[in-house]
Amino acid sequence: MKTLSWTSPLLAAVLIAGSGSRAYANLFSDEFDALVVAERAKDAPPDLCKPASFVAFDGGYIEAGDPQAGDTPPAAEQVRQCLLTALSGQGFRESPASPALVIIYHWGVLRVDHREIRIPYQVRKNLSARIDLVSTARMDAEVENHLKDRMSAGGEDLSAASPRFLVAPLDSVVAHARLPRIFVVVSAYDGRAMAHHEAKLLWKAKLSAQETSGEMSMVIPPLISRGAPYFGQDLSDVLVLKATLQAAPPAAAPAERAPAAPESYGVDKQLLSGLMKAEGTRISGEGES
Repeated sequence: MKTLSWTSPLLAAVLIAGSGSRAYANLFSDEFDALVVAERAKDAPPDLCKPASFVAFDGGYIEAGDPQAGDTPPAAEQVRQCLLTALSGQGFRESPASPALVIIYHWGVLRVDHREIRIPYQVRKNLSARIDLVSTARMDAEVENHLKDRMSAGGEDLSAASPRFLVAPLDSVVAHARLPRIFVVVSAYDGRAMAHHEAKLLWKAKLSAQETSGEMSMVIPPLISRGAPYFGQDLSDVLVLKATLQAAPPAAAPAERAPAAPESYGVDKQLLSGLMKAEGTRISGEGES
């Protein structure tokens, strides 16, 4: 709880501004807005978009954009425990062998990268990554095309994307993409295809909240629990849900929670590693495309 009961809202704001620390939007409330983007691949079999057997692999923590001190992320084991609990609550089952789904997840924070070199008539990777995080594939393409159309007049800054030229849902994407966001991205691949050295994405859920929502360790657990009911669904629009700050559970011993070697599930280790790297690059907006 971030309530300062001993001081006034104005004094609290002054103290925060003077301290140089991150100011939280929910200083006087534990509630925050959680964004949920859930999509299925066009050719995804319906039975694999429902709760099924799975194995989950942590793609790793991502901190992209401008560096900023002062927020400690939860331990990887805590994030994994939150995700496994949420999956189990939705009817997904961890599989000791031959899982129907191979789940890869990444988590962290994505900020504006003011150091990135601007390339004329191209949307910068960091900006593209921020738009992608808070939009469906259709919205993503429309917003980026809109920005490209305006480059010659006003550059690719999101502030140039005037609401007068974007319908309400797309304008919301622009508004959400302007601000640094804490996120969890969960991607599910066809386990049977993976066993045959083929990467076939089935569905993806992108969960995020403004970085000012609270400490990362208290934002990520409710992000996962609020987003879990939409795993495997195909939403045409972005959902904005109310969530409440929640402390991450105590970290279990890594050996108790980590999955076995990919080969024991019939998963190609090199293929899995390549998918993790490619997804991390796409989510962060850093590295080679």
